[in-house]
Amino acid sequence: MSILVRPPKRRLDDIEALTDQNHRRFSRGFSQGSGNSLGINGYSEADYGLLEDRLEVSRDGSRFAPRFRDLTSPSRFEESLQTQRKFSQNASIVLIGIRGTGKSSLAVMLAATYGRRLIEADRYFQQVTGRSRAAYKKEYTPPQYRRQEAIVMESMLMDHQHDCVIVCGSGDVERNGQILLREYAKTHPVIHILRDLGSIKSYLRTWDTEKVRRLLKLSGPIYRACSNFEFFNVSEKGIGDQTLGKDSQHYTQWDAEVDQRAQTSAPFLMLKRLQRDFLRFVAFATGNISELRNQLSPFPLHMQPIESRKFTYAATVPISSLLERDLDIEELESTADAFELKIDVSATPSAQLGTESNLMDGISQIVATVRRNIIVPLIYHVDRRVVSANQHTEPSRRSGASYLELVQQGLRLGPEFVTVDLSFEDSLLSQIIASKGSTKVIGHYSADQSLPKGWDDPEYFSIYERAKRLGCDMVRLTQPAASIDDNFAVERFRHQVKTLPGSQLPVIAYNSGPLGRKSCCFNPILTPVISRPLTSEAVTKELPSITIKEAQDALYSSFVLDPMQFFVFGANTTYSLSPAMHNAAFEMRGMPHTYRIHQSATLRGLNELVENPNFGGSSVSLPYKTEVIPLLHSMSPHARAIGAVNTLIPIRDLETSTDNSLDMEKSRSGPIKGLHGDNTDWIGICNCIRRGLSPANAIRPSTTGLVIGAGGMARAAIYSMIHLGVQNIFIWNRTFVNSEKLAQHYMRLNLHTLGRSGPSSNYHIHVLESLQNSWPANYKQPTIICSGIPAHRIGDQPAPNFRLPSQWIESPTGGVVVDLAYKPLNTPLMRQIRSLSHRGWVALDGLDVLPEQGFAQFELFTGCRAPRRLMRTIVLQEYKEEEQDADYDLQTRLENLDGQPM
Repeated sequence: MSILVRPPKRRLDDIEALTDQNHRRFSRGFSQGSGNSLGINGYSEADYGLLEDRLEVSRDGSRFAPRFRDLTSPSRFEESLQTQRKFSQNASIVLIGIRGTGKSSLAVMLAATYGRRLIEADRYFQQVTGRSRAAYKKEYTPPQYRRQEAIVMESMLMDHQHDCVIVCGSGDVERNGQILLREYAKTHPVIHILRDLGSIKSYLRTWDTEKVRRLLKLSGPIYRACSNFEFFNVSEKGIGDQTLGKDSQHYTQWDAEVDQRAQTSAPFLMLKRLQRDFLRFVAFATGNISELRNQLSPFPLHMQPIESRKFTYAATVPISSLLERDLDIEELESTADAFELKIDVSATPSAQLGTESNLMDGISQIVATVRRNIIVPLIYHVDRRVVSANQHTEPSRRSGASYLELVQQGLRLGPEFVTVDLSFEDSLLSQIIASKGSTKVIGHYSADQSLPKGWDDPEYFSIYERAKRLGCDMVRLTQPAASIDDNFAVERFRHQVKTLPGSQLPVIAYNSGPLGRKSCCFNPILTPVISRPLTSEAVTKELPSITIKEAQDALYSSFVLDPMQFFVFGANTTYSLSPAMHNAAFEMRGMPHTYRIHQSATLRGLNELVENPNFGGSSVSLPYKTEVIPLLHSMSPHARAIGAVNTLIPIRDLETSTDNSLDMEKSRSGPIKGLHGDNTDWIGICNCIRRGLSPANAIRPSTTGLVIGAGGMARAAIYSMIHLGVQNIFIWNRTFVNSEKLAQHYMRLNLHTLGRSGPSSNYHIHVLESLQNSWPANYKQPTIICSGIPAHRIGDQPAPNFRLPSQWIESPTGGVVVDLAYKPLNTPLMRQIRSLSHRGWVALDGLDVLPEQGFAQFELFTGCRAPRRLMRTIVLQEYKEEEQDADYDLQTRLENLDGQPM
């Protein structure tokens, strides 16, 4: 249903009212047994008739206040498209949506993470009136109830404008509630939560799909009119089964997640990816930069804007392809710097999505599914042309109203980038740009045929200046190549724009078609590329004509970039899995680099690497992680704080050298003037902690961490915990004095940890004296534990066979334990923790940490995205091949790889 058309006039409590009755009838029918008068799940035929009656559209509009009738007229609704999407940092956040979408669970996650007060509308109504909604309706007349409902709603919103998460029920999104929410959305984020039809149907416990479909269709436009953002809750497999097992209508996803009795393998992590997606969505949509940086900072490339990097790529994927067949989204995105979703349809085949929904719901679900599988920014691009189902029919042009509607829907989903087609008029584009919020706007112009003078035509400069005047953040221009000379012309155009006086917008400019491939290879910013699974559709859907590998091959074969040599440097590195992991990644990306072992009995062996003009960087292994520090010209803040280096980057220009490894020029050979040191061990640990930490154990001021050991990896573990915001950290080491030194090191540094109110330094490092002692009574049991001690025999020293004292692992919600050892892999500590999985404990080992830190190293070495799934696979395969007698099954891990960080 078009949002430019007046939504159906009805009250949402009428649409959903039967749900409460269904729950009551279900309980009554279950306890009394089924009789002939009851249908499936205890519903009678009369119940379905009642629901059908309540879903009927009110023709006279009498159920709406006059003011809302005015607001929903087409002219007033077009005016409302000027949506506000910039807010104060502490503005309260409102979640709305029908029952069964999971908004209560999401609200708990959000409140716990942000340290905000949780306000539930139904509970608030009862607190104010002393009665539940149902009881109030029985005791008072409908007009009296509606008046009281409006008073309570206004009080709830006005009295909780800051530092709250407010969950509204269906009764709050009707009549005056709609007006209040739309007014509230001018200064606060109001997020519409959606979910797939099947999950909602399971929650409502009804077998009638048609009724739920009608509910979604009728309620959607109303909720969209009251909100400025939209989040689709992608269900994880297994969650629905648990929620169905409970007989309380208030049993939520969150309840299933913390209910230890319902756990099988690791259902307490079922909501982990949802939590990651939602918190990242809220942080970006609301402009909470500090929270967003906290979530993304372990990935070096996230700290650099795409437009400031050289030779970046956007994987272009049509939404029609995602609707037509089951594609591996992570494979489509692999090694790209952005994921461009091309909206090339005008209607969504409901059967493809399983949502039985309209196009807007379908787009929301596709965007959410894509985000579940990528970590790179999303570019939302609405094609002005619509692909016809008939391949022999020419694509048709969208109307301005349809285009505006689709782009505004994209902005509701909070993408990092959105394109605006510069072929439309200024008035339409201004509406979009005025409501962009945190999203960056790419002014897009694609010529159907070459202009008379090609790229030398003054029209292109006019288009560029127009995009700049409208307020675009970047400009993308393209035309079909008529000759090979057009590729040289577009380079001249980019250069001319760059040399214009004053600050200029980043420009993406290239030629399309077979003759234009050369220009795509040398375009420096967000070059559109195609993934292998889509190559068969390149012509029919007007997709890019090159892959990332082809673009990279062109850059190296034309000497724009040079093949580099990388190493792992240490005293005993023959067992390293890093060469196989990095070499496979280089090959997949199309880089002619090599990564080899360089073993040396002394630090002097480093000279051989530095004298190599093609030296690109090195991993540093024991015992040189601290010894190499005096030889460095610069260090990253992370390495400096940890006091250890595991990554070396060559410096070829001392004048432009900074403390940022990504500022060093990549893939260019030449004399080396100095070395820069960085540390990615903490990143590997940090990401594993995040991946294994369940939503029930979200980091709070009372969260406790425990580090076993006092060596280099223990230093990295403490740093990662501080970075995550853990304020209470304990150390146990066999040698007590070493623990004290490590604790004093970090206490002197007074680093900043991200707390609920922003950066602070309120952390404390404690030292534990004995494994026999009870856990300190003034602190909660640890939910984050990291062991940095070796598990194998060293010289004459026997293997430690370390296990945690039982009195230190009594957390009622379990936790995560990261064991950095992987020789052997299945250590006594890992066996101990895996045996406690039924209590909520998650065990992660060295083969989890190694690729995580390797992803970060790959980014520092190359300035490019790492193929995460491939690198994980290689590590597991190589280890499995070497350790044939390993007593831990790696095959299951290989079959269930998830390349995405948690």
